[in-house]
Amino acid sequence: APEGLPMMITVVLSANMKRMSRDGIMIKKLVGIETAGSMNILFTDKTGTLTVGEPRVDGVITSEGVLRGRGELVASGEIIKNLTLSAKYNSEVKSDGNELVGGNATDRAIYMHFASEAPEVGIISRESFNSDKKYSSVTLSDKTVLKKGAPEIIFSSVTHTLLPSGELVYGIPERIKDEYKKAVCEGKRVLAVSVRRAGQEGDVLVSLITMRDKLRRATAEAVRRVIRAGIQVVMITGDGKDTACAIGEECGIYSRASDHIAITSSELRTMTDSELKEIMPRLRIVARALPQDKTRLVRVCQEMELVVGMTGDGINDAPSLKLADIGFAMGSGTEIAKSASDAVILDNSFSAVGKTVLYGRTIFKSIRKFITFQLIMNLAACGISLIGQFIGIDTPITIIQMLWINIIMDTLGGLAFAGEPPLDYYMNEPPKRRDEPILSGKMLKRIAISGLYTLALCAVFLSSPAVRAAYGFENSDGAFYTAFYALFVFAGIFNCFAARCERLRMLSNIGKNKPFVLIMLAISVIQIAMIYLGGSVFRCVPLQPSELLTAVLMALTVIPFDMVRRIVEKLK
Repeated sequence: APEGLPMMITVVLSANMKRMSRDGIMIKKLVGIETAGSMNILFTDKTGTLTVGEPRVDGVITSEGVLRGRGELVASGEIIKNLTLSAKYNSEVKSDGNELVGGNATDRAIYMHFASEAPEVGIISRESFNSDKKYSSVTLSDKTVLKKGAPEIIFSSVTHTLLPSGELVYGIPERIKDEYKKAVCEGKRVLAVSVRRAGQEGDVLVSLITMRDKLRRATAEAVRRVIRAGIQVVMITGDGKDTACAIGEECGIYSRASDHIAITSSELRTMTDSELKEIMPRLRIVARALPQDKTRLVRVCQEMELVVGMTGDGINDAPSLKLADIGFAMGSGTEIAKSASDAVILDNSFSAVGKTVLYGRTIFKSIRKFITFQLIMNLAACGISLIGQFIGIDTPITIIQMLWINIIMDTLGGLAFAGEPPLDYYMNEPPKRRDEPILSGKMLKRIAISGLYTLALCAVFLSSPAVRAAYGFENSDGAFYTAFYALFVFAGIFNCFAARCERLRMLSNIGKNKPFVLIMLAISVIQIAMIYLGGSVFRCVPLQPSELLTAVLMALTVIPFDMVRRIVEKLK
């Protein structure tokens, strides 16, 4: 039995966790790393994960077009006056000397752009922004009410629009609507600001503020890498659908030319679970999303037997992070989100998610390599114990010798495979199924072929008259049994080399796992020392160099045999 497997799993998880910490990924649950390698679908936030998370005011949309420079804004009179009041008072941001504290990144960006010129006024009440209302408001001491939020929400209560001249015009000018559509199609975030003076019936639209949050430099490549790994990426954002689609296209998540689907939270709420399951394979964007949407999406995907990943940073994200098979919290997120997650991405970047997937796959591959090696040698060892009885050899391998072989197969073998490096080509493979067994049919076939060959090699050595004659078996069996012991151990070493790489180039990337080379070298040195110094304890006698070389070369045949097996498999 593979007694070394629990130790090997712990070591390989710990080794990869250490590597991940160097890449800015803090793993809270070791098993979560392996789960990431099986992920089928990933729901990711936009702001701060796909984008830099530092929005900047790009322009102000008025009835006269887009105003960008400070001079243009100042000349707009009433518009800039209301924008400065809104920036300073319709916000959770406070100025603490040279630093801004409180509020979110959007509010801070607006505050920095406009608030410096706002006069001092009193506040009667304030209504904070939340994802249900999608706007915030403040009532000033003169009963003026300022609102800021999603344009479609603000527009619904607007009766007039403020012109740069200070006059009011009924409704919303077409110029503003056209510029709004243009801005969202360019991937900009747009917020509307409205004002209602004391005694007015409806709200007056002041202007729209356009904001741009740049994609992280490596985002597009990181998204391509994750999609190439067979993982469906779905962007969840509070932005409007047009803005979300533009960002989705820019980073490679969404394509208008394909059958990809983008929906809003309100559209999602009208769907039944069965309808949602039907569109899930094509879903790429959920816009104007609410926290409860995330939880529902995770639940529905898990009902579809998908392994679900979720990113989040807020208090409201905690339930979905906990429910997901692998939850990624952002380093800048709340402590509640971090405590509910399996991994914390310290630099908030999407590329770290791809690295976690790679490490997860590396762990699973390492475990499979170790089990393959273990079972090949166990099959050979058990077979030899049985065959020995039929060819007149009661103990081809003594109990003491078997203890050393067990140390090689369990402890040392486990440590050797634990250092296997993460290789990029793992990301070209599809994720394994949720119910996929560790022992696949392909593995069992390989174990049977390599194990039976090793067994046949040992049986030929033990029963061949030519081999017996070469080692003087008839006069003294010491050299014969010592050579067989060497043959079996070196066959194990060479099978270890064969098991660590699935490619035709058996030694590819071996330099990236230096502990493997050192451990195999140490086993070889100890084995040779045992042959010449082990004496009666290990049932060994010193061999002539040619006798040892013959045993080693016979053991080495497991390598070309395995190469032939690989070539035949490739040709099928």
